[in-house]
Amino acid sequence: MKRFTLISLFVVIAVMIVAVFPAAAQLGDTDVSSFTVQNVSDDTATVSVTFIAEDGTNYVPTQLDGESPTAIPNPFTLSAGASQQVYVPSIPAADLPSGRYAVVISADYQVVAQAGLAGTGSLRFSGSYVGFSGGDTTAYIPSIAYNLAGWYSMISVQNVGAGPADITVTLNCVNGTTGTLSESDVPSMASVTWALKNDMPTGFTSSTVCDGSAVVDGGGVEVVAVNNQNKPTTGATNTFEAAAQGADVLYVPSLSNDFSGWNSALTIQKLGTGPTTVTVSYDDGDPDDTCNLTDAAPSCKLYMPNFHNQAGRFSAVIESNNAMQLLAVAGSTKAADGWSGATSAVAGGSEVVAVPNVSKNYYGWKSAVNCQNVGGISTTLNVSYSGYAGSAYDTASLGTGESVQIQVFSEAFLPDGWQGGATITAQSGAEVACTVGNSRAGGTPSGDWTSQYNAYNK
Repeated sequence: MKRFTLISLFVVIAVMIVAVFPAAAQLGDTDVSSFTVQNVSDDTATVSVTFIAEDGTNYVPTQLDGESPTAIPNPFTLSAGASQQVYVPSIPAADLPSGRYAVVISADYQVVAQAGLAGTGSLRFSGSYVGFSGGDTTAYIPSIAYNLAGWYSMISVQNVGAGPADITVTLNCVNGTTGTLSESDVPSMASVTWALKNDMPTGFTSSTVCDGSAVVDGGGVEVVAVNNQNKPTTGATNTFEAAAQGADVLYVPSLSNDFSGWNSALTIQKLGTGPTTVTVSYDDGDPDDTCNLTDAAPSCKLYMPNFHNQAGRFSAVIESNNAMQLLAVAGSTKAADGWSGATSAVAGGSEVVAVPNVSKNYYGWKSAVNCQNVGGISTTLNVSYSGYAGSAYDTASLGTGESVQIQVFSEAFLPDGWQGGATITAQSGAEVACTVGNSRAGGTPSGDWTSQYNAYNK
């Protein structure tokens, strides 16, 4: 007998083709969202989608795309390994009015979800992240910004508990300034969003400059959170999830130093009290870097062009010398194109990694997957795409900590215009972690036409 269980929860800023005044906009003049669901089981899954408005009202559209022949019923089915993308503005307005929603996805077999959001208008903003399977009463955001070289955080928190939540976000700046955001009685499964370019935290002024981290407190209720950090004047957007805890060893599958114009900054945050020395080692043999973190200076930022000698793409391992819990975010920019994206460092991996959304020139979008061997033994990686299992192949062998980039846009067996899911499998019991980058060259208007996200470790 099948058991209908809640598999994935995630926050989506889903403003459906509604123009707003730029001063009040969350990202661009108009914000839209999509999400992609991938079936990672060996059976056909039935998937149901519920939208929850900020006041707690539930909406269950009968159609997730009302236009034939692409109409998607709700619920819908997914064969093993397959994925389905839902573009929220395509949902009939009679089923889902314009607004901002959190989303709950449920299925009778295991699925994962990746969310994408975009701001449109005079500039383009693009961000993406992987969904949550559950929350905790406290969540940590390793990097936040307020008026920092034009960057501002946009923090979304979803109440994933059974009752209302009193949510408080404490912003801790490296210069000692503290700010707070709060919202009482957030309904179960609903979300609240603060765009700091519009919402000034208590304790800040218009002249405050904050580079720091944040702690999200659900008031005893489980929550999840996402930071859509962006630069309103250019459209650059870095999106990443909060975490319930850190680890004393973290893995970063991809960093760049002048790699096809990309450069990365690695932000590392300690969670505990007391000092720790953090060592960052790289798989390309570049000399290690270190950060001495204290309670007065609990984070550091390593901009790769200033700290890394060799040009190229590489991975990293981050380790505390005294088992201090750490969080880290890798933000990357391609200044020539105005592109920006971010992924989170991870504490480990799995033998099988699900990649919900990759493309080969799908409406101009192209993808690359970066995978790092985070286990204790060398391994090859088997790469398989939904619908093309017969063309699966193995990468070259990777030693512990080493990484490889899989360029989806160069896969000769995939047809031009393809979009779907992928599965990465390590061999012989090894473990792997992956990140994904999606970009579209030549998109209009100008701004950020790239997004990055962490693939899902099963």
